[in-house]
Amino acid sequence: MKKIIAMLLCLMLLGCCTAFAENTEKESIGTLGVRDAFNIRCKLPDGYQLSVTESDSLHIMARVTSGDENAPVIRVSIAHNEEYTEYPEDAGENQQAKLLRLNDVSDEVLEEIRESFADNIPDAEFQVRETAHGTKLLIVTGHVDEDHAVVVVYSIYNSYEIEVVAIKGQNADDKNMSEEQIQMIVDFLSEMDFETA
Repeated sequence: MKKIIAMLLCLMLLGCCTAFAENTEKESIGTLGVRDAFNIRCKLPDGYQLSVTESDSLHIMARVTSGDENAPVIRVSIAHNEEYTEYPEDAGENQQAKLLRLNDVSDEVLEEIRESFADNIPDAEFQVRETAHGTKLLIVTGHVDEDHAVVVVYSIYNSYEIEVVAIKGQNADDKNMSEEQIQMIVDFLSEMDFETA
């Protein structure tokens, strides 16, 4: 699993520098495919713009920013992790690897994932929710320091780890994020489409 601190430091340096844009249709983030290629599309929150910073068949990094310097800055990381692929013991011709979702991992693995976030977010609080399609989401809220609130929405899909990380805008007065802002971040991941390429 990627370390959150490095991502947050990147976010703080990048800041909110993208122009204001209204988006109503889903935009392509990119295509991933170790076994079967699929496109990832997302609906951007009002006033946000997508910028893909890295992309290949194994991982995608993107940032989603607003022209409003008070608005949260969102970073998206999608990376293949072979640990979330199960191979059958008897690998016959018709046997295929099982590509896991967060729903498929054991309680012990889920606890390890929580602990990895808690290592970087000392006051981390956790919730588990589901998308409309039943995919489990782990939501982490807390602070990386006294001035920087953070929300992470994490999931696993087809053996890819998906992290949507948001920090408060540079000029935001309140160090905490509102429930509406947290829901916006949850909705952003929940509404991603994974389409066969």
